Amino acid sequence: MQSLPRVPCAQLRCWYEDEQLGVARIAERVGCSPATISNWLRRCAIPARQGRFQPLAIDHGELRRLYLDETLPLAEIAAAFGVSVSTINNRRRAYNIPKRGLRPRR
Repeated sequence: MQSLPRVPCAQLRCWYEDEQLGVARIAERVGCSPATISNWLRRCAIPARQGRFQPLAIDHGELRRLYLDETLPLAEIAAAFGVSVSTINNRRRAYNIPKRGLRPRR
C-alpha cells in the first residue's frame, strides 16, 4: 500500500484558511480521506471553522406553550423558529414535553 504524502502545515493553512476550502475538498486534492485531513489540521494546530448550522436556542417554556397550550402544529412552530419539524420534535423530546394525543377527526 502506498503511503500518503504529508502535506506541509503551511499548505494546509493556506487551503483551509486563506482559500476557505473544506476538509472534503482538500482531501480530494490530496487523495486521502476527510478524516485524515481533519487529523492533519489538528496536528498543525489549525482551528476548525464553525459548522454550517449553528445551534438555535429554543426556550423550553416557549416551546411548551406553543406546543401544549396553543396546540400549534409542529410545522407552524418550526416555521416560527426557522428550523425543521425534526428539530422541534427533537427539542420537544429533549425537554421532556409530552407528546400530544391524536386530534379527533372532523
